[in-house]
Amino acid sequence: MTSRGSQSFRSARLHCQDLSVRRGQSTVLHDITLTLRADECLSLIGPNGSGKTTLMLTLLGLLRPACGRVLLDEADMHALPARVRGRFAAYVPQVVERIPAFTVREVVAGGRYPHVAPLQPLGPVDQAAVQAALDQCRLADLATRPVNALSGGERQKTLIAAAIAQDAQIMFLDEPNTALDPAYQVELVALLQRWSAAGRGLVLISHDLQLPAAFGGRVVALHEGRVAADGPVAGILEPARLEQIYQTTFETAVTTAGRKLVVPVW
Repeated sequence: MTSRGSQSFRSARLHCQDLSVRRGQSTVLHDITLTLRADECLSLIGPNGSGKTTLMLTLLGLLRPACGRVLLDEADMHALPARVRGRFAAYVPQVVERIPAFTVREVVAGGRYPHVAPLQPLGPVDQAAVQAALDQCRLADLATRPVNALSGGERQKTLIAAAIAQDAQIMFLDEPNTALDPAYQVELVALLQRWSAAGRGLVLISHDLQLPAAFGGRVVALHEGRVAADGPVAGILEPARLEQIYQTTFETAVTTAGRKLVVPVW
């Protein structure tokens, strides 16, 4: 299927300089500077409350910074129309427990909003994109089921299928493997690895440090609203660096297949 939404953003860059963000009366992010390529895999890690979700929502243009700007090339991300932002970035939030009784197909079809004029029906290209996303996520047999009747893993796959149907250049995911059983976690990694292999970008928040290890690329660690580390996965996911970020002890373990893991010491 030919990409309509992401094609013009293949070489785009998302950039913020000296970014600060307030939530209510508190400044949650302080002086964040980073640049993200449109084909890059970036994992956001850090303790609870360090500002990861706030940073993701600001990069998406959904939160207005108190200081600084987020630029998509030369355009202010927050000022761009939602449909333009939607052709660049798709957002998969943490699993939502209460979802209206839409069917799986209806939720996935909602991902086509950046490509369809308001109140207009989906055309053949849109319908093909929806079906391809359902097939890729192995949801075709559940297409007529209400989303609120699905398991947590099936709901998460439905949200990811909607993001795939959206045909954006970068997919942003906030803790995508929360509450997923091991089989669904393996399937999730395979889905996202295929997305990344097609030249698309990934930005994900994860408390599970094995996800950044599986995807590779780059890790940005936040601590108390500031960038504590930024670099390749291998340079960040090592015990001494993680101990500084999380203020707890880590050790290296090796699986029977020879894969190295960095895990907290219980």
